[in-house]
Amino acid sequence: MSSFIVSCCNMSNALITHIIEIDVGVHLSNALIELAQRRGRFISVLNGRGMVEQVTLRQATGRIVTHQGRFNKISISGTIIPSSTLESVGELEVNLSTLAFEVIGGIVMSPLVASSPVILTVVSSLITAV
Repeated sequence: MSSFIVSCCNMSNALITHIIEIDVGVHLSNALIELAQRRGRFISVLNGRGMVEQVTLRQATGRIVTHQGRFNKISISGTIIPSSTLESVGELEVNLSTLAFEVIGGIVMSPLVASSPVILTVVSSLITAV
């Protein structure tokens, strides 16, 4: 198994901050996977704001639950690593609030669909195998 590090001395590997707007109806995880693959850089999500719908989450117990409706994002974080297969690209974790202020959370399984414009703050960098 390889591990990955970010080179501290090569400016092309420097961490770059991005503010990303994801349009209504777009799957957030798919958009981040596409960005990581297109740029050839890992993407680490720091935070975000906006509303989502149609979310499937793997909870801490291992149970997979699909939630319908609109949800406010309380937090989102995770890392996406460029890969030729979608199964090995990393994972996102979210905490969401229903419109009745019930909090749900877990690891995002597809889909996680934007129901309003979603703004994400991410950093990216090239990765090198060790």
